[in-house]
Amino acid sequence: MTETLRLIEAQMYKSEITFSILRDHLQLAGELKAWYRYYRGGNQWAKKFFKEENVFLMSSSIIWCQIAEDGQMRIHSIKPEEFAKIERFYAFESKNSQKLVLSEVTATLRVVDKKGRPELLIFKRPLLEEQGDIAGYEHFMELMEQL
Repeated sequence: MTETLRLIEAQMYKSEITFSILRDHLQLAGELKAWYRYYRGGNQWAKKFFKEENVFLMSSSIIWCQIAEDGQMRIHSIKPEEFAKIERFYAFESKNSQKLVLSEVTATLRVVDKKGRPELLIFKRPLLEEQGDIAGYEHFMELMEQL
């Protein structure tokens, strides 16, 4: 895992101030099975709230790390036992393509919000123009089948 952690650190936004905290969370969560960068820079969903988001599939949880422009960070940890249902959505790879690709995975959690609705964890397919890691996403989602 040491080599993988070095790779994550080398690619992470503002790693000089954010990585040590993330590393501690990752090490507590067990074995790192897969990870991907959702985006860096502007994102159609997050708008200007975060500069980068990374998602990590660990042996005991999923860790979602959001980093703001100034380096402030939010880390979410979700246990697989919290999943009530997982839905997969497929769309065409491009407007001219007839090939379907996994475009989104929605995990419905067992917990509910203040209005009594189940909370959702949505994994959208990264986009190359947002510096997302498509290969990492596909690998991550293959391993999610094993949860």
